[in-house]
Amino acid sequence: MDRWSGRVAVVTGASSGIGEAIAQQLVESGMIVVALARREDRLKKLEEKMKGKKGKLHPLKTDITNMEDIKSALEWIDNKLGAIHVLINNAGIFINKKFQECEMEDIMKLFTVNVLSLGKLTKEVIGSMEKHKIDLGHIFNISSIAGKISHPFPQTMYYFASKRAVDAISEGLRMEIAVAKSKIKVSNVSPGLVMTELIENAGFEHLTDETPRLYPKDVAEGVVFALSTPPHMVVTELTLQPLGESIYSFINL
Repeated sequence: MDRWSGRVAVVTGASSGIGEAIAQQLVESGMIVVALARREDRLKKLEEKMKGKKGKLHPLKTDITNMEDIKSALEWIDNKLGAIHVLINNAGIFINKKFQECEMEDIMKLFTVNVLSLGKLTKEVIGSMEKHKIDLGHIFNISSIAGKISHPFPQTMYYFASKRAVDAISEGLRMEIAVAKSKIKVSNVSPGLVMTELIENAGFEHLTDETPRLYPKDVAEGVVFALSTPPHMVVTELTLQPLGESIYSFINL
């Protein structure tokens, strides 16, 4: 991780869960992390917690579904910190509703956060990387094991569809970057069940202490692993599952 020390990483959805854990891990590794989220109070608490660490955390209240917010955040980074070297597209939401119960508002919100905003932010960050002629960049899309499963679980089909879209964006972007001979890596990270606020608030009453699960720090360590690979190597797909997880773990969803 030494080559990333002092370089800038942007983490979305950094106010809790996986995003918060990744932001912490990168600061502890010496990176300058810009933490984006809507909950400014949470970001401020994280900033305070990271004081005295090897790197530094900058909290930046940002709604990634708002294009003006994205532009303002990137302008602030460009003016204050310079080039972005790492982007962690982590922000996401979950819908636990039957097909007939989903309103168009629910569906639009899910795809706007999980897919469209990810695409917009990635496009803008790649533009910034190219502008600054960085020697090495890395983009992470935090997807899900849901994007790999052929048969979506009941009440979660739109979430599954959004994560398949993220997988497709990662694969397509990687191919375009390869053709362009760019030095930007693209890694798709697909965790299984991770105990976060998103899951805790989703209404999965059947989950017990015995249900196999990961924790946000596990995913953060996976990101650090992929970042630590030599410049000529890229971890294109990183699937992380708790030991013992299977389709039967979720059979009652």
